[in-house]
Amino acid sequence: MLLILTIIIFYMEWRDNLDLVLQGLFEELLVDVKKEKKAYTSAKDVSKAQLWCAVLVLSKRVSDLSLKVKSLESKVKVKDNEKLKKSMKEL
Repeated sequence: MLLILTIIIFYMEWRDNLDLVLQGLFEELLVDVKKEKKAYTSAKDVSKAQLWCAVLVLSKRVSDLSLKVKSLESKVKVKDNEKLKKSMKEL
């Protein structure tokens, strides 16, 4: 029991030393990873599986952002093309 309490205290201390922005991001990540609890608790090595779930959650976030950026870029290109066509007609 003392070992578990020591681990919990250590765990909390390092998180408390994070920048406030990082603390918020970390909490958001924990919420998203917890959604996969059924998956990682069924693994032989739960802690490793939980870390991999965190990596996957972050990977999904990056992928979603990448798709949004591509969508925005294509919209900008369409608008730029329309402006270019309009300018060419005026010439």
